[in-house]
Amino acid sequence: MPKYLIADFIVEIEPKFDYLKKLCEPFLYEGERSADFSAIPSASYLNSLLSRMVEGSTIDEAEEFATASIFNRKIIHRGSMLVHSSALVFDGKAYLFSADSGVGKSTHTKMWLKGFGSKAHILNDDKPVVKIKNEVPLCCGTPFDGGSGIANNETVPVGAIIFIERSDDNFVTIPDTKEIVQRLYKSTVKFVNKSDGMSLLSNLDNLIRHIKFYVLHCNTDDSAVDVAYNNIIKNCK
Repeated sequence: MPKYLIADFIVEIEPKFDYLKKLCEPFLYEGERSADFSAIPSASYLNSLLSRMVEGSTIDEAEEFATASIFNRKIIHRGSMLVHSSALVFDGKAYLFSADSGVGKSTHTKMWLKGFGSKAHILNDDKPVVKIKNEVPLCCGTPFDGGSGIANNETVPVGAIIFIERSDDNFVTIPDTKEIVQRLYKSTVKFVNKSDGMSLLSNLDNLIRHIKFYVLHCNTDDSAVDVAYNNIIKNCK
């Protein structure tokens, strides 16, 4: 069975459809390490999930989403978690812009590419992993792209996690612990039992102790990038 190295985990995945096969190719592992776990959705799970997805969704998309969900529920017991975000790499650090679907996290990070060119790139545009290793917060690429086509295999230190809120004006606020927990919980796969929940809460506590968090209230004007750069990036160097 194929093995893949994702966020330093050896994962057994058996893609059945071309979309996930292509996404997983850069993560293929041919070394001697044993698999840490498997992330293989059943056919019944795939079909059930597809029936609940928006009209026009494909079985390929269902497989990617289902595999990501299983993967996340396995890694939350190993001190890691997926964060629904667009992870932008700038000056050697990853800045995860997280928001509810439709708010514009990808639109915002694309403005950074427009403004800074080769100085910035997107690591993953939907589901990067965040973990703490040797007291250093890391952002790790995954094959799970949410349909964006951007899913690179690299690991970069985290600069900050930024929650985006749509606003007429551009400004930055610093969330308190309660707000961070609420927003992070919305940004990852929800637990399904007490064990998952306890592990997730432990992860949230660990991230809060090691990572800077901000809320970027912004519009779609290019000046939103200037505000984020001056009020966030400069504080994380």
